[in-house]
Amino acid sequence: MTSEASEVNPLPAIVGRLSCYLDKLAGQVFDIEETIGQALTHSTESSKNTITDLQALDFLRQSLEDLALMTLLLSDRNGKELNAKCLHGVSDKLKLKTTRSLLEGKEPGFFGAEEDTLGDLDLF
Repeated sequence: MTSEASEVNPLPAIVGRLSCYLDKLAGQVFDIEETIGQALTHSTESSKNTITDLQALDFLRQSLEDLALMTLLLSDRNGKELNAKCLHGVSDKLKLKTTRSLLEGKEPGFFGAEEDTLGDLDLF
């Protein structure tokens, strides 16, 4: 850590690295979704369980993307105070209610709940 501010408070740098890591994980999940989607295109039969599992994978990817964005925005404060207006601005940029609830101090609820999805599964 080279700057004096990062020596005093290493949290922004740590959260920034966490954001990059989460973003890479989301990218890997997206690649897996694409591979599975391609395989299903050639399959003649998809069971309901397969579709449900793929929706769970899609939710995982969206959650990782949200967490990567959230941590990036929270790490990029440059010593500024983190207030309610700032948290609201970060929350507005997130896709899922589950990840927004983390900023609001609420329990995230059921992962992949129907009300939290953005619509149909995008695999193809």
